[in-house]
Amino acid sequence: MTIERPMQKPKLKLLVTYFSIAGAIHTTTTPAHTQTVARCTLDDALGTVSAVGRNAWARKCGHISASAEAFFNSEHLYVVYQNACSSYPNVPLGSSCAKHAPTVESAPCVAGLSYVGTCIAGCYTPTQELSFEGRPIPIEEAHAEGLSTVSALTRESNIEALTFAEQPIRAFVSGETIERIFLLEALDGRRLEVTSEHPMVDWRGDIVRANTLSAGDRLLGADGTLITLNSVSTFPYSGLVWNVMPSSHDKRENIVNASGFLSGSVRFQNEWAAEAYRLAVRDALDVSSL
Repeated sequence: MTIERPMQKPKLKLLVTYFSIAGAIHTTTTPAHTQTVARCTLDDALGTVSAVGRNAWARKCGHISASAEAFFNSEHLYVVYQNACSSYPNVPLGSSCAKHAPTVESAPCVAGLSYVGTCIAGCYTPTQELSFEGRPIPIEEAHAEGLSTVSALTRESNIEALTFAEQPIRAFVSGETIERIFLLEALDGRRLEVTSEHPMVDWRGDIVRANTLSAGDRLLGADGTLITLNSVSTFPYSGLVWNVMPSSHDKRENIVNASGFLSGSVRFQNEWAAEAYRLAVRDALDVSSL
């Protein structure tokens, strides 16, 4: 079976609970990567409106081209800088931010900035249940309880034999968003609320985006059964959304049980997002070579 990765979209203001900090679009462990991680999660996490404003400001000040601005906006990416952030001077402990990076086009340009990358993300609404320690718990409650593991597929899992184990959590990721949330409702009564680009596992084992789904499509359930969608609808939402980042970098170990659906962790919207549109590996759920 094939697992493809067609998702990348930063729709929210990211905040991270400190098991660690979540990743960004880069996958190398360079100083620039470290700075990008900090900007996405610590002191320069932007909502949709601010992200568009940042890109317009970056284009006006000569940091990116007009075509890059259009692309970033279409993919809900936003520019981040090594030494500047939107929250300056009110930055959290550990931040290296020393200048203010505006989020409105009309703001004056700032000299001496170093562009390091872009931020992306995607999540669940707070009441959506993931499996933690083998039991379904709303993700926001799991964070409040201080749970440190999440139930995820094992490396030995395949499309015909799904097995789960507890994976240490590197970070809970939450943030404010204003967007339309996708409600997936199945014939068997399962339902899930996710952001537009959230990764789901379909009946073939492919990773697909929530916004590509429609009534009649089939997804793979966490119990190994096929789930037929009865309805795919959207509703306006303003508030917190959540996701979880397992410590593991194995892709199977980042597929979790979300209200009975198989769903990808936040890593599929961050460091693996750039791979999403072009890589596919056959043989059931074997994605270890990605």
